[in-house]
Amino acid sequence: MDRKPVDYGRSPASAPTVREADAAQHPEIERLLRAAYAGYAPVVAAEVFPTYLADVLDFAAEGATVLVAVEDGEVVGTARLHLRGADVDLPAGAAYVRGVAVHPGRAGGGIARALMADCAHRARAAGATGLHLHTAPFMTRAIRLYEGLGYRRTPERDTDSAAHYGLAVHPPLRALAYRLDLTRT
Repeated sequence: MDRKPVDYGRSPASAPTVREADAAQHPEIERLLRAAYAGYAPVVAAEVFPTYLADVLDFAAEGATVLVAVEDGEVVGTARLHLRGADVDLPAGAAYVRGVAVHPGRAGGGIARALMADCAHRARAAGATGLHLHTAPFMTRAIRLYEGLGYRRTPERDTDSAAHYGLAVHPPLRALAYRLDLTRT
């Protein structure tokens, strides 16, 4: 049975351009990340959220490439790709993505999908066999996106984000691990 292409509400001509960010874009990216993650502040322990947000805003993280999605000259999305390791335990040959965010007024328009496709392309080109990420159970829209892109749960790599930051809070802040197999075409 032939499958029709899925219409995500944007024509290819209006798809965002994804590229590496330059340092001059960091203030714009920071504003976007703060706006995109602000909605999570009420559901993350008050002791954890500032540290979590500071981690998401760490553009200088070792081995990270900060990517931006740009439409009409405006940064509308961002992601951070780690090709040479991250501060989480990953298997050999792994790349890691974090800090995926879309401008709140632009959600649902294919921007996150374009960022994730670019991350997968870059990771594959760098020789990675898997692209890993963590997300929180309350990030349901992100979970639907990742699963729709072929990411599969790897519960053995789940973490407690609060403990990861050296904070003791109850209940733990569970981060769900996902992996995209990059060895398939």
